[in-house]
Amino acid sequence: MPKELKVGLLSCGGMARALATALNRLERAEITRVCDVVEAAARGFGEQLGVPWTTDADLVLADPDIRAVIIATPNFTHAEMVLRAAAAGKHIFCEKPLALRVVDADRMIAAARGNGVHLVVGQVLRYLPVFEHMKRLIDADTIGRPFAMRISRLGGWGEKQEWRQHRETCGGPLFEINAHEIDYMRYILGEPEVVYATGSQRVVSTVDFEDTSFVSVRFRGGAHGVLHSSIGAALGGYSGIIQGELGTMVFTNWPNSIEWKRFDGASGRLAGEDLAVPDPHQRELSHLVEAVLDGTPPAITGEDGRAVVAIAEAALASMQSGAPVAIH
Repeated sequence: MPKELKVGLLSCGGMARALATALNRLERAEITRVCDVVEAAARGFGEQLGVPWTTDADLVLADPDIRAVIIATPNFTHAEMVLRAAAAGKHIFCEKPLALRVVDADRMIAAARGNGVHLVVGQVLRYLPVFEHMKRLIDADTIGRPFAMRISRLGGWGEKQEWRQHRETCGGPLFEINAHEIDYMRYILGEPEVVYATGSQRVVSTVDFEDTSFVSVRFRGGAHGVLHSSIGAALGGYSGIIQGELGTMVFTNWPNSIEWKRFDGASGRLAGEDLAVPDPHQRELSHLVEAVLDGTPPAITGEDGRAVVAIAEAALASMQSGAPVAIH
C-alpha cells in the first residue's frame, strides 16, 4: 500500500542510500524517485528501490506527488539545492553541514520560511547510543548543570572523493566531520559567544586544509567546550568528558561506554545493551515526516544547522587571525 508522504532523493551516494533505506522503514513515508548526476549511481539505486531514477534534479522538484526531498549531495552544493527545493515548495531534509558559510545558511533558512516549507538538518550524532544516553542523564540532573565539556575525535583520513580533499568544496574537518561534535556541544552547553581555535596541516598531504585542530568555545552563561579534532592520527579514538555542578561524566564512542560520578559519591556506568536506542537515522528522518504530516516543529532545524556553521566559520577565522572570534 502506498505511503502517505512521497519523498525524492537528491544524490545516491553512500549517505543518501543510508537515509533512503531508513526513510523507507518508516510507516508513513517512502522514496518515490531518486536522482544523481552520475547516471550509473542513479540507475543502480533506482532499480534497487524499484522507483524512477533521473540525473536531472528539476524532474524530482517538478514532481507534484513529491512533497519533500532528502538532500545528501556534496557539501558545497547544499545551499543551491536547498534554495531550489524551497522555491519548488518541497519540504527539506538536508544532511550536515547545512552550508559552508553563514551567509548561505541565512539564505537557506529565509527561503524555507518564505516558501512555507520545513528545513530539517541531519545532525544524527544526537541520536547515537552514547550521545543519546548522555543527554538523558543530563536531563535527569544526574551530574547537575553542565559547565565544561571536551570531545576528542581522532583518526585517519580515508575519504577518496575529490570534493572531500578541498576546503572550498567540503569545508575541511570542522564542517565535513565535526559538524556532529560542534552541534552536540551546543546541544549540551547552549548558545555560543566566542570561539578561539588553532590548527595545522602536519601529516595529511592530500588535502588543502588543517589535519589537526583545537577549538575552544565559550557559551552564554559561562560554560566552556573544547574539541580536539584530527584526521592525522595513527591511533584513533573518540572520547570525552562533561563536567557538571553535581558531578562528572566520561565517555568513549569506540567502544561505547558512559561512566559518571557525583560529588556525593553516587556513581554509575552504562555499556552494551544499556545503551540501546532506536535507529538513529529513522529518528532524525521522523522529524521531517512529522513536521510535514502532523505540523510538529522539527527537533533539529535550519537554525540549529546555522549555529554549527557559525561556530566552524568562526574557528577558521580564529585560526587565520590568531585571535578569538565573536559569534553573531
